[in-house]
Amino acid sequence: MKPLRTILLLSLLPFHLPAQEAAQTQPPAETAKPEAQKAEEATTAAPTPASPQEMIQRLFDPQATEQDLLENIKKAGMAGIPRQSIIEAKLVWGLRNQNIPWLTKVIPELEVVAQNFDRTQSAGFKSADEIRSFIAYAKALEAHSKGDQAVFKTQILEALWLSPSQAPLYLQAIEKQKIQEKMANVKVDMDLVITTHDGQATTFKDVLGDKKALLVDFWASWCAPCIQLMPEVKKKAEMLSKHGIVVAGMNKDDKDAQVIAAKMKDNMGIEFPWLIEPAERPFTTQLELETIPRMVLIAPTGQVLFNGYPDDPALWVALKKVDASIQAP
Repeated sequence: MKPLRTILLLSLLPFHLPAQEAAQTQPPAETAKPEAQKAEEATTAAPTPASPQEMIQRLFDPQATEQDLLENIKKAGMAGIPRQSIIEAKLVWGLRNQNIPWLTKVIPELEVVAQNFDRTQSAGFKSADEIRSFIAYAKALEAHSKGDQAVFKTQILEALWLSPSQAPLYLQAIEKQKIQEKMANVKVDMDLVITTHDGQATTFKDVLGDKKALLVDFWASWCAPCIQLMPEVKKKAEMLSKHGIVVAGMNKDDKDAQVIAAKMKDNMGIEFPWLIEPAERPFTTQLELETIPRMVLIAPTGQVLFNGYPDDPALWVALKKVDASIQAP
């Protein structure tokens, strides 16, 4: 099961100027000027300010860092972008990055937006209830971070009630919480004998060596999303190796796993450890791998630091706890 992308894809939404305003923004026709004057003006002219559409795209840029967003918010305010759109951008950035402190801080602003919601001023949200739904979701995430299950359940149900269309996101949060609760007491056997793609015996302990952590990507040939994500796994392996984190792939095919894994390794140009899960499926059972693709971050002690989908922002949060210098791409 590939994790659903449910953050409204606001970064792709256009910002449409009213026809009259758009016409007013067109530069006047240039009158004839001496060439020397033109050259002088060209060297002293200020940079052309971003259009409202460009400013909206910057606000909702999925690659923006927190500093990028804060700078764009200042520019957006000066460019006359609606305050509601700016607050919505704060919400979307917090959701994309699963930044709970950020989301908690922006809740009061979101509540004002919900009370005074104007569809014409929105960058993509449909109603006040949709905003209220994300407020409840933010409160649920905050409660989960504090271990308050009662408040988490209340708020996540409120979020679902207010915006059923966001059910995949909210159900994923519920599943994630359940997995984390179970993983808190799980320790992977680092000495369990497994095999590589070429039939060599090894263990997670051997694969990890003296490095900081092991990130295992569980995949199978019948899992289309797993195959599609292989290039990203390769990028992770290359980047994380510089931070002392070993990335390994583990095949879960029931038949001909070794042959399938070896072929995939050659086809994809895999250079990191390529493993086969034992037929008894010890990791599938212990880690509750009911759906794939799945990545599991394991400490040298066998403690599970992360168990979730490869594109979950929480993975990067867990990785930063291993090495604070790691930056999400």
